[in-house]
Amino acid sequence: MRLLAVTGLYVAGIVGAGFASGQELVVFFVSYGKAGLAGVLWSAVLLCLGTGLVLESCAKHRVTSYRGLFDSLGPAWGLVLDAIYALFLLVGISVMFSGLAAAGRSPVGSILLRFGSGALVFALLRDGTEDILKVSGWLAPVLVGMLCAFSLIQVQNWNWSLHGLTPGSLLRALEAGTLYGCYNLGFALAFLASSHHYLHTKRERWSLALLGGAALGISMVLLYLALANLPSSQLETPFPLAHLVRGWGILGPRVYQLLLWSAMFSTAAANSLALISRLAEQPKLSWQRASFLVLGLGLSLSHFGFAWLIKMAYPILGLAGLWLLALLLRDALR
Repeated sequence: MRLLAVTGLYVAGIVGAGFASGQELVVFFVSYGKAGLAGVLWSAVLLCLGTGLVLESCAKHRVTSYRGLFDSLGPAWGLVLDAIYALFLLVGISVMFSGLAAAGRSPVGSILLRFGSGALVFALLRDGTEDILKVSGWLAPVLVGMLCAFSLIQVQNWNWSLHGLTPGSLLRALEAGTLYGCYNLGFALAFLASSHHYLHTKRERWSLALLGGAALGISMVLLYLALANLPSSQLETPFPLAHLVRGWGILGPRVYQLLLWSAMFSTAAANSLALISRLAEQPKLSWQRASFLVLGLGLSLSHFGFAWLIKMAYPILGLAGLWLLALLLRDALR
């Protein structure tokens, strides 16, 4: 059961605002046309491989936080990586809260969703890791299952012709897939480093990598195929996936709103847990003060805007994640 719980935390931590809204998939894959499908598959492979390497490295060095892993991978860069990664996690938290606010149908609704969700994250994290593991264990299968269900009807209209596929577009799509896989790996490192001790064997660690990678890979493929059938005017909206349920009557949009909130909330909680755990290691910073600091800054930065944060910050995070993957490969080959 611990394997499924940690796998749930991993999947729920990645299926956040950009994923469940469709924004990430549009920016990184759909915008490259037919070649984007190759980028999706390649990113799923990188996620699976990278997750396994992260877990093996965490177990090898017996780390208790992402700072410990950074110190083991490159002691000279430990402090710099620690500061940069804290900033990346803070941006990730801000994206989630910004997405929650964007989902509000009125100014008052946006305020309630933004700050109400922040209060719920604080309540969930006040007792440490156990509560978030329990929630993620049942939430992740629901999230993935519903995202796939939303896509299946639209996928039936997919044109499998290779017309328009060129070596140049394929190369650009693979580059985008590399960035996408690596920045998600960079975020996943945070909660994997703090929960890997629940996995006692190499088989369990790689089982998580395979299960999590398969769940994310299947859902990404289906969502890409569905989004690729939407007109460009719908792809440019903040929540492209919402257009997949327009014909489902009054229930469809409401179910999607709940799904979207759950996805963003779970990722905000996972990233907040990692950053709060790291800051609480400081002798003069208690868990409660670290929680207020992280959530306060995350809510403040979320006012920059959901789409802007994804388009501007995420590619930079992808480059950092690629560097991290290279360090993990070097550590595995030692």
